[in-house]
Amino acid sequence: MSEHPNAIIARESYDAIAKGDFEHLGGDLLADDVVFHVPGRGPLAGDYHGKEEVLRYLNQLTAMTQSTLRFEPETFLASDDRAAVILRAQGERGGQEMNDHGVHVFRIDNGKISERWSFPHDTYAVDAFFA
Repeated sequence: MSEHPNAIIARESYDAIAKGDFEHLGGDLLADDVVFHVPGRGPLAGDYHGKEEVLRYLNQLTAMTQSTLRFEPETFLASDDRAAVILRAQGERGGQEMNDHGVHVFRIDNGKISERWSFPHDTYAVDAFFA
């Protein structure tokens, strides 16, 4: 059985982030008007509108964790205009370690990610990690 096209797009986004290939992510996978929704009350919480803001957010994650942050997708689910990914997020920052499960839900339009919602298992721990 072949993988759903929207699952492939979601998978490619994690591969690009892992490789630091933001050129591919921004050029090929994100819609111009993409929105990332990041929950919580920490310094990175909020909505990021457009490729430039989303890529700046991802670069901030990379810098704050000195490139130790890893998203490890475990399960991909997809439909006509959505993909959901069950994942583990791990990283180190200032002597602290983060190891959290979560879900990312993507809206995909015309083969590009137009919206992503993040749902960490422990939002308070993620907020504390990035504080």
